[in-house]
Amino acid sequence: MKKTTPHWIAIIVLLAVLAAGAVKIIVIGNTEKAADGRTAVILEPAEREAVLGEMRLLLETTQTIVAALANDDLTAVEAAARPIGSAAIATVDFRLRAKLPLEFKQLGFGTHYAFDDIANMAKEGKPAKAIQQKLAETMNNCIACHASFQLPTAPFKQGE
Repeated sequence: MKKTTPHWIAIIVLLAVLAAGAVKIIVIGNTEKAADGRTAVILEPAEREAVLGEMRLLLETTQTIVAALANDDLTAVEAAARPIGSAAIATVDFRLRAKLPLEFKQLGFGTHYAFDDIANMAKEGKPAKAIQQKLAETMNNCIACHASFQLPTAPFKQGE
């Protein structure tokens, strides 16, 4: 009877390829170094518009919350913050997520979870000043993201 031994080298190579793929998808994403030193996240035009649309929604929500806090309207704060909280994460396409670097995802997810916190604080009747402080801290994620990343448009090609 012939003894079969595993092909350990092939197994190790396969595991290395799988690990490299996982690192690319989970950590690096689809990125390049931009001329200004930031990380350029390379996306298809529709994916880029989806990310920019989400950023605009976060900004619009922030403005709504600021206005609601100025009017001592905690019900409006909760109503604005709740939909953009962690529930919004589930709406992001998994193929798009794979193209985003880990730090980008961490900042984005952290921002969404912070809006959950803001909604919960409003629901619990926390002081407007405390909610405003949480919003100010959350805005640091926006600043960090914009300082670290850019979403370049696809280069224009002659004849297209």
